[in-house]
Amino acid sequence: MRLPAPLGALAGNWRGEMIIDGTGERVPFTLLRDQSSDAAVAGRFLFFATRDVPPTGMKLLEAANSVFVALVGPYYCPRENADVMTVFEGTRDGQRIEGSFYTRVQNWRNTLRSGQFSATRAASSTRAA
Repeated sequence: MRLPAPLGALAGNWRGEMIIDGTGERVPFTLLRDQSSDAAVAGRFLFFATRDVPPTGMKLLEAANSVFVALVGPYYCPRENADVMTVFEGTRDGQRIEGSFYTRVQNWRNTLRSGQFSATRAASSTRAA
């Protein structure tokens, strides 16, 4: 099955890290392309970050050949003891994606965390540690 150009540009698995503003904390993550039939249309990925947060759906909200906006969640965050959502706004250049992110409690306007992220396309069998 052939994916539309924006989805094709982001196809595959990505491994990288988020760097949280203010603290410099680095959080590794992996994006795995969801291969289910409805995900090909929706542009859905699975997002893996820390061991205490289960794999979470990531959906492309907007995508072009080199830019994208994606939503992760909602998912339960033990740090906040609440359901949160994270938005990634980024660019793709070849085998690399990078940009900014922010995390908010579901239905709240205040940003809990923000920062920068970067990732490179990985072999299909990699997953966050």
